[in-house]
Order: sequence, then structure tokens, then C-alpha cells
Amino acid sequence: MRTSNILTIGGAFVAILGGIFSLFMVSAFFKDKGQGFVDLSGLVVGGIVVAIGVAVVIAGRKRTHVEQENDERNFSEMALALAKKNGGQVQVDAVCKASGLSKDEATAKMRELTGRGVFDLDFDPNGQMVWKLSPDSGRAQLAEIAGRGG
Repeated sequence: MRTSNILTIGGAFVAILGGIFSLFMVSAFFKDKGQGFVDLSGLVVGGIVVAIGVAVVIAGRKRTHVEQENDERNFSEMALALAKKNGGQVQVDAVCKASGLSKDEATAKMRELTGRGVFDLDFDPNGQMVWKLSPDSGRAQLAEIAGRGG
């Protein structure tokens, strides 16, 4: 399980527990007579726990975006390295082996790279899809990097 998922789920769990505790303290605050300060301080503690839970959920969501960018960058670097190692072309089976992705997922990601201009799609004599490094792949990579930084 990814760190972002752990943070999001854990933060939601903490926020829910804090909310339940706060609701319990609100009901006690109105029902109990003479225990107002104790119930009010419990309500404040419950509110703090909810705030911490929400902050952890927000941190988890931000981390998700960072992890997705890293995955995309690592995949494109891995695909480029495979292609350079194999004379400028790579088949989907090699990408599946190297990345651990299923054939459909690897094909989809390779098509994304094709759309960005890093690879050109071609077919070998056996009819298998082959991705060849585009002549403009360096320019496409620079444009991608510039798009991330800006």
C-alpha cells in the first residue's frame, strides 16, 4: 500500500474518531449539569483530533500527486532506457517485464508517451506492436520537463 493511501485512510479514521468523540462530548455538555468545564474541554480535544485527521488527509492527497508524477517520470525513463538498450525500439512484453505492469497498463502508458512525441508506434514483421524512439524524443522530453516546472 502506498504512503499516500495510508495517510488518507488513516487521517480519515482519526477524523471520524475525533468527530464521534466530539459528538459524544456535545451531548454530554447539554445533558450533564455541573460538568460543563470537563465536557467542554473534551469537546475541544475532540475538535483538535478532527483537525489533525483532516490535516493528515490533506497531506495524503498532496502526496498522491507527487507519487503519480514520480511514477510517470520513472516509467518514461525506464522505457527510454529499454529502447536505447534495444537499438531504439521496445516491445510491450519487455516493458511489462521491466515495469511489472499488466500488458494493458503498459500499452496505455506507452501510448501516452507516443502522444507526447517520445515514441513512434510501429509494427514488426510478426504484427507485434513496437515502439521506436521518435527523432524528436529529446525535444519532447524537454517540453515535458518545462511543463512540470512551470
